[in-house]
Amino acid sequence: MDDNKNNNGIISTGDWLLTKILILIPVVNIILLIIWSLSKSENQNKVNWARATLFIYLIRVCFALIIILSFFSFFITLFNF
Repeated sequence: MDDNKNNNGIISTGDWLLTKILILIPVVNIILLIIWSLSKSENQNKVNWARATLFIYLIRVCFALIIILSFFSFFITLFNF
């Protein structure tokens, strides 16, 4: 029960700033988001934020793939490859 109180505390501005700076580093951001989203000892607010951010990244990748595949299919039909 005491462990649960530690996981639900307020995250300081400095901790969020460090988190956001780490998220700016390519590849490291995906690894850290996976670690944070699966962590049992991390603050619950950060766990939820990491899960939501991963979900948004997944949606963005899906949209990007749809757009890229649409352009490829357009050019393939345009040039009759």
